[in-house]
Amino acid sequence: MTENKQHIETYSEPQHQYFHRMLSGSKWGDKKAAEQYLQKYWLPLAEYEQKWKQIQEQIFISKEGLPDMIFDSKYEMMAFRGGCLFIEEDFKKLQECFLKIGDKHFIVIENTFGKLKSPAFQMKYPANISWAELINGNFISAMIFTSLHAEFFVFGETTAWGKYAAADYGSPLDIVGFQHEYAPLFREKLKVPEQEWQEIATWLPSQYRAVIKM
Repeated sequence: MTENKQHIETYSEPQHQYFHRMLSGSKWGDKKAAEQYLQKYWLPLAEYEQKWKQIQEQIFISKEGLPDMIFDSKYEMMAFRGGCLFIEEDFKKLQECFLKIGDKHFIVIENTFGKLKSPAFQMKYPANISWAELINGNFISAMIFTSLHAEFFVFGETTAWGKYAAADYGSPLDIVGFQHEYAPLFREKLKVPEQEWQEIATWLPSQYRAVIKM
């Protein structure tokens, strides 16, 4: 059995579609499209253990999710309204940042909280991937990018930045962290409207309110 065979069998079942906005019911369950997508973008466990796990651990200091502090103290942070891993506009803004930094790939790791009951995702994408290609995996990409009940770590190979998507937190939040030298880049590209920030600020766990400013 391949590492991701269980993902195909589990998530092709129609009951999973009701928590995702990307596909209508009639389009859910295209196993061929899902298999091709995983062949291209699945991150093998051996490669993750050999290379990417140590990078992840340099960026993120907790795997427990919010309200724990997620990022190491060397990272500045911004907070955004969450609800899923990415929408197109937000992805493209973040992509501008990590392409400018020079990342060749970015990694998406589902947070299992040590209590895995369903297959978890670990994905590796080229940094210059288009949005259309990113969501081209039928129910697999829907499960990753529009899930209302999953949380993910996102990062590149440079350790310059990371994102934690807490869609399943009480008030869904995205926390983006970046090293101080890259603050001008991220703050220029990822601006938060004043009205949105006022709402987000009330959602933040207390220890984040002391360090995250608009």
